Amino acid sequence: MIIYGTKPVHLKSAQPASAVCPSCGQTGTTLLSAYSKHAHIFWIPLFPIGRLGVSQCQHCKAALDDSQMPTEIKREYNNLKAETRVPIWQFAGLGVIAVLVAFGVYANGENAKKQLEYLAAPAVGDVYEYKTDNGRYSSMKVVSVTADSVLLSANDYETDKMSGVAKIDIPENYPDETFSLAIKDIKQMHDEGDIYDINRD
Repeated sequence: MIIYGTKPVHLKSAQPASAVCPSCGQTGTTLLSAYSKHAHIFWIPLFPIGRLGVSQCQHCKAALDDSQMPTEIKREYNNLKAETRVPIWQFAGLGVIAVLVAFGVYANGENAKKQLEYLAAPAVGDVYEYKTDNGRYSSMKVVSVTADSVLLSANDYETDKMSGVAKIDIPENYPDETFSLAIKDIKQMHDEGDIYDINRD
């Protein structure tokens, strides 16, 4: 379950000496407070989504939000709001997302390099995950390697999802029967996306 929502955070308060409470008429008793509202997921702030303000008379306790404030008090509130800054930590979630995206790009680049290395120099035990002719997914394991080809054993099982190949990639699913493929053909299958991942212990 994803827990998400919004939360206001207090920024600053002030009690202008000239502000008159519209409820009781007292002067200088109105406390103004400015808040910054942010979106969050699992209580981690993502980004600010606006400001809001509240006034409360310390004499009669009458409270107003910024849409209800009379002109004079609204002017004082706008001055207070102009003096405040949104705290940088309210952008923390965006920072985390940026780091995760950067890490994902880096990891994909490193994986792509390894894939090219594995294609150029196959090794016994390499497992090629591939898309079958009927649109399902399976794997084949390298049994031996020559100068220009590899001997492979095809997995007896297939799965509907790419993620399911890990479950069927077990020794007993590879039969003794083998077949040969040229290294250049394997590279072509990879370039065309038929072989989409190569695993090496």
